[in-house]
Amino acid sequence: MTTIMVVGASGALGKLVCGELLRIFNNQIKLIVTDYKTDRGTRLADSFHGDVQFQYLDVNDEDRVERVLRNVDVAVVVLKQKTPYIQKVCIHNKILCIDATPFYDFVQQVIELHHSAVDHKVGSVVMSGFFPGLSGLMIQKAISDFQEVQEINVALLQNKNAKAGISGVLDMLRIIAQPVVYPNKVVPGFTQKRTMYFLNYNKEQEVRLIEHSEKNLIRNRLTASLINYYTSWNGSGFNKLISMLKRMGVIQKIHKINHKWLSKAVQHNPKEREDAYLTVEVKGKDRNRNQERVRTLALSTFSDYHTTAIVTASLAKIALHKDVQGVVCPFEMTDLDELLSVMNCPDISINEIVKMK
Repeated sequence: MTTIMVVGASGALGKLVCGELLRIFNNQIKLIVTDYKTDRGTRLADSFHGDVQFQYLDVNDEDRVERVLRNVDVAVVVLKQKTPYIQKVCIHNKILCIDATPFYDFVQQVIELHHSAVDHKVGSVVMSGFFPGLSGLMIQKAISDFQEVQEINVALLQNKNAKAGISGVLDMLRIIAQPVVYPNKVVPGFTQKRTMYFLNYNKEQEVRLIEHSEKNLIRNRLTASLINYYTSWNGSGFNKLISMLKRMGVIQKIHKINHKWLSKAVQHNPKEREDAYLTVEVKGKDRNRNQERVRTLALSTFSDYHTTAIVTASLAKIALHKDVQGVVCPFEMTDLDELLSVMNCPDISINEIVKMK
């Protein structure tokens, strides 16, 4: 039986990943959840049905990490590391690793381990989430039958009621705070506006330009075409508030704010929906007709954070069955159709629109 360890299992995303691993593998795995708090980790393990065990793990204790990881088949990492120590341990012990970290500075460090992973014949998957992750697979499919790609636009319409946890909120605010290279000049993030189509909306919604880590991977490994990333929330007032806080410098210093205060400010209401929407729009020339057109893939989901968990668990299964080797992005090991099939989630819908110019 495959043994899968979730590092960071007690966080908001970690709990969802654990549940999705059990669902996607039909409970035919031994799941190990880790925590540096024994009581909390034990309660988490007991909350699941199936073969779920708790293992104490302090990721800052390198010797402990070595001992705990040694006897597992897959390690799913849903917490932040300054350096990819867990990936190094996994490679040395030939353990498949899946990491959901959305920041390129960390991913670069993992990429430097590629040759070591190949030599050890083991895989290490990076950016295994919804945005980035599933978004890259949508780009891959959207550009697949173009002779020439002129421009790619990717947009996430977030929900104010998302159950993201403090870590998820801080991640998105950190992304928004970054300046954007657009296309040959630098502009402040979350200031340039445009409208885009989203599934289930009668009219286009306003989104704002951001710098996004996945852009570097897409340019380096998939296409060199112009690519822009956008986001906004489902409420113009909320977007204006975020923009104002950014201009005041609050967003840039958000990591210094007391997180207990922040948790009260971004409370999730479980009685209300948290639908999110992701759209990829590609402009270019059709491969068959050599005619200019716009191809749009639009996806809707019941929860962007839960979708990250489903994608991460599904990629673990795909990578395990394909015997992936080296440091790879999701779009280098699978395609959108295969991923959606493994995800097997009726609450996630996708639609395609093609317009000739």
